Amino acid sequence: MRRILFVALVSACSHPAKPTTPPPPLTDPTPVTADTKPADPKPKDPTPVKPKEPDPIDVPLATGKTTYKLVSPGKGTKAVLKIDGKAGAKQVLELALDFAGKQVAPKELGGTQEDVAPTLVLASELEAGDADKDGLKFKVTFTGVDARDRPGAKATKEQFKSELGVLAGTVLSGSVSASGQLANMSLHVDKPTDKTMAALELVRISMMPMWPVLPTEAIGPGAKWQVTSAYTIADRIDATQTTDYEIVSHKGTAWVIKASTKLKGADQTIKDTKFEKIAGSGSFEGTLSDGVFLPTTTTKLTTDFTASITGPDSKPTAVSFHLDQALAVTPKQ
Repeated sequence: MRRILFVALVSACSHPAKPTTPPPPLTDPTPVTADTKPADPKPKDPTPVKPKEPDPIDVPLATGKTTYKLVSPGKGTKAVLKIDGKAGAKQVLELALDFAGKQVAPKELGGTQEDVAPTLVLASELEAGDADKDGLKFKVTFTGVDARDRPGAKATKEQFKSELGVLAGTVLSGSVSASGQLANMSLHVDKPTDKTMAALELVRISMMPMWPVLPTEAIGPGAKWQVTSAYTIADRIDATQTTDYEIVSHKGTAWVIKASTKLKGADQTIKDTKFEKIAGSGSFEGTLSDGVFLPTTTTKLTTDFTASITGPDSKPTAVSFHLDQALAVTPKQ
């Protein structure tokens, strides 16, 4: 997938150019005499040097400060909902990530371009660790990488799977509190390759919280609460996300939660690029069950913004961007 949507957000790393003039050959300082022993016509092969193993890498994931207010406690039987996790708990999961984007610009800046990626499917295993001050530690290991075709996608699922297969073995870790607050999130790779960073970047800017943020008060069916959190678009643009949650049903041990999200950002300048009209909307739906650490959830978010980019004529030109992303979490056991 071409990364046209982030050309104004991510600056390419520059590398020093290689010298074009080769250095002069080394000369033998020993003078040649009649007594000089001739060189061995069959020099021994040098001992092969084992390539150095790449160093492990850790890529942090932003977790914005989150606050909430209870709007209504609901009716009927009430309970304090909690993320039901215990040290040693394990789950087999499927994480399905969708992402797409559109750029609208003058012809000299690329014109209108649209990218739709196949669905990235990460077979995963979750394991809960010990609790710390931020909540229960956890790690999610990506055990397998697959893809599904999507309408409008330019790459096939086979091509996408081939490019992102390096994600196998990646570990997503962090801490989650009983009320769903996240902290210390990061992606870890033991043996990265030249394709690893691009694949991790794609996951990093697309990953969304896997748990809802819950009130600490007892609530029942019909309960409503509002969560406000800091949010960054493509890890560059600051915005505020406001999500209105509601308990739509409670049957047995299952609590069905739905929510709608609004996103808003003030005008801001990053590395001489001005971003304006920052807004978005989204939705959440999940089922929280007693004794289940990670619930079944689906989160969607759409974001729009305009960037003022300098064109070939050195004049600023407005380019609009539209991003779509979604995360579906499905426990398999």
